[in-house]
Amino acid sequence: MNRRGFLAASIGAASSAALGGARRHPSAAPPEPLGALLNRERAIRIMRQAGLDALFLTSPLNVYYATNAVPVLSRFSTDNTAFAVVPADPARPIAYVTDGFEYYAGSSDSALAQDVKPYLAGGGFASSDPHASPAFPYIGNYAFDARERLRRESLERAAPFQESVSKAASQALLDLRLSRGVIGVDTAYGAALLRQIAPRAASRPASDLMLHIRLVKTPAELQLVRKAAANNVEASIAAAAASREVEGIWALRQRFYQEAAARGNLGVYGSIDLVMSELADGAFREGQCFMIDFVSQYGFYQGDFGRTVSYGEADPQMRKAVDIGITAWHEIRERLKPGLKFSEIHAIGERTVKALAAKFSYAFHPHSVGLQHWDQPLKDVQGGALDLTLEPGMILSVDCPLLNAGVNGTTHIEDLVLIDGTGSEMIHREYDGLIQV
Repeated sequence: MNRRGFLAASIGAASSAALGGARRHPSAAPPEPLGALLNRERAIRIMRQAGLDALFLTSPLNVYYATNAVPVLSRFSTDNTAFAVVPADPARPIAYVTDGFEYYAGSSDSALAQDVKPYLAGGGFASSDPHASPAFPYIGNYAFDARERLRRESLERAAPFQESVSKAASQALLDLRLSRGVIGVDTAYGAALLRQIAPRAASRPASDLMLHIRLVKTPAELQLVRKAAANNVEASIAAAAASREVEGIWALRQRFYQEAAARGNLGVYGSIDLVMSELADGAFREGQCFMIDFVSQYGFYQGDFGRTVSYGEADPQMRKAVDIGITAWHEIRERLKPGLKFSEIHAIGERTVKALAAKFSYAFHPHSVGLQHWDQPLKDVQGGALDLTLEPGMILSVDCPLLNAGVNGTTHIEDLVLIDGTGSEMIHREYDGLIQV
């Protein structure tokens, strides 16, 4: 399997059968081989601002971001099974620490990012010797295929093997000369593990710092988020168009998940008529408007899209509410540029509604999108209050749902834009703000 193989498996690229089709949807193609997801130059700058010698990462999303490796076994337990150490010194490699079997049957198939060194626990399923290679024993029936040769070559480069994952993490810190450093940790689990394996190191909370680092996207990230957004939008439109074919809210959400899977995405979230609970249901009625807010991911990067669906002809009040929300979003889009603050984005929307002499209220809630739906820090690097400023390379959403009840439905409009050097650009196709079915 080549280095993009893990994405084909993880994003369900061949799941078009969910819609009964024998062929893969034309847009359900796995990505080209990726470069590094981590913006290491930005990471080093932020670590130095925070007075850190390194980051010790145990959150699966952060480990993936730092190494390009997918820690699949972390899904089997509440304990994380793979870690990453990112030194503030650019001359030192990033360490990827994991169970030997996970590396043998997972990460070695897709390739780590450049300048990432694996530290592995040995033994496991393959041997009772904790230092032995995790590779399955050869019994001589057939020659190794290309995948098995690649796996064994990767293991040879990763040797020697430690007796446990915690021992491998300790060895990584020793090799990187960080056993007495000031280290940022992104989870409470990571903080406890660091105390165990490096008792002379000092730890600092760093989950919010990771969001500062992830805020500006690398070219590899943009490749994934553009595909995620495009697939998500097309799946949302297809699901909305099928509103009369399905029976209510629960079935429409499932239809979106199917449409997303057929295009290579995995469903994450679906709010329909402001119903977020996946255990709830509800029917649609003639003349009603209902909002859709759909999120799905591709290569773990998320798309986010919102529109209003009219079940038949919308009544005049609802049509006015929809149109004002669309107008306000367009006014915000025209003004998005580096240096604009989140609070100013909200104010632009409110001023637009007021200028239109409307009594409606909307959220106008900006947020960055990436490996999470709200993928931005809440505090500044020193831990103080933060009114986030737009930077080139950010992926931005502005949620514009109506915040009024008793108006014969719900409305919403939401797109994803990339902040560039002078303004912003849409990263997916544009659609009308109102979809009538």
